Amino acid sequence: MEELRWFFRALGRVMRRRMRHAWRNRQLWNLLLNVASVFFMASLARWWLPARARAILLQTTLALLSVWAGVRISRLSAKALRYLQQQRSREAERFVLVYEATLEPYSETLCQLASQALQEAEAYLQTTLTGTMRSVHITTRELESTLRGNRIEYSGTAHREAESIFVVYNPDTDALYRTLLHEWAHVITARWHEDEPALFLEGIAVATAHHTEPIRAHAAALYFLHYFPSRPLAFLLDRTGFYDPQWQYAHYAWAGSFTLYLIERFGMARFREFYTHCRQREEDRAFQQVFGMSMGQAEMLWREYLHAQLPESMRTEQLQKALEDRLRWATIDGEGILVVQALSVQMVQARPDHWLGYYGQAYCAFWKGDLHGALHAFEQANAAPVQSDDALRGRAWFECGLLCDLLQRRERAIKCYQTALQYPDHEDARAAYHARATRYLATPYDYAERYRFLTEVQQVN
Repeated sequence: MEELRWFFRALGRVMRRRMRHAWRNRQLWNLLLNVASVFFMASLARWWLPARARAILLQTTLALLSVWAGVRISRLSAKALRYLQQQRSREAERFVLVYEATLEPYSETLCQLASQALQEAEAYLQTTLTGTMRSVHITTRELESTLRGNRIEYSGTAHREAESIFVVYNPDTDALYRTLLHEWAHVITARWHEDEPALFLEGIAVATAHHTEPIRAHAAALYFLHYFPSRPLAFLLDRTGFYDPQWQYAHYAWAGSFTLYLIERFGMARFREFYTHCRQREEDRAFQQVFGMSMGQAEMLWREYLHAQLPESMRTEQLQKALEDRLRWATIDGEGILVVQALSVQMVQARPDHWLGYYGQAYCAFWKGDLHGALHAFEQANAAPVQSDDALRGRAWFECGLLCDLLQRRERAIKCYQTALQYPDHEDARAAYHARATRYLATPYDYAERYRFLTEVQQVN
């Protein structure tokens, strides 16, 4: 009887979600348009084609549909069979653990982690899942990518209707455990509300994964506030805006930190009340009713908390980290001299011992034509106490060699090229420098070579 109730509950959830999202995603309109198109074409065929031609057309269409359906079913069946052949399962007290065969040596650990994560998520969210018809699927990224036919970017997903979770195996036990907490939180909060705005749907899951160390979640949110241009949290209520691939990491961090802030200030009971009554496009009303303020006011208090009340050492660390990453990508992507110059000045002021700020200044001076100023900045970068061993540092040495060749300092240029080759080459073919450094060790770099290379890059772009 319990299994039957679970089945009908899951079926009801699927139907409600499909009907609720069909109008918003225009799936219903597409279905109606396709049906109308079929009837329209059938009517035209009836009036304009003879009976024999209509019969041939109908038979041809049915044959093509049968072939298409057969191919699709065969491919899906083959994938399903391959997946089943590589799976093992074991029953835990409250769920069935399904895992890839290669993970057999870790089956006991995986079962314990999944069970412990479920108990901890229930305790934090103050909600207990009843019944036993749920499953935990753990597989490797390689198998998932093969079965789906593309590279997967997620670490876990939750099927809230079936109360089952799918997690990609991670040898880092702490990261795997946080993923399990995150996905269990989705299953549990589906009992509160089945169609919560994305900001709070993901926010409570991130909060659950980091509830034992909230300062870590707040630090990540502060980092992205410094790294990205700020967006109002109201923009993240809609799923389309929230799951933008370019901003997704920042959105998850902001959602988790904002949710943790609300729970820390008002408690889990009041947040659950808000979560239960919150509806699409009525979020501000729910904020006023439960928290006594608008969502915009809560966001301002949250931002003030991150910038003023987190430990000073943490705020300084996140600012410097964001500034360093921002400057790296600005130079790699060629965002423009004004942007790189402003970031470089900030970097030198914040970290006068780090090479990257001086490299940014050298980069700007080089492209402004100030070769002597660029060389001075390059030498400051080379003498800075804090260095790195990545591709950008190698490219900086390579560009210093180019500059020395242009200034006819051949011995120094050779040393710079040789030093650059000790660092890894850049993954992007347009920024790769090993082959060019090897070429310029034999033949000096000059202005004619510079303009030839710029012309080649422009043609490629």
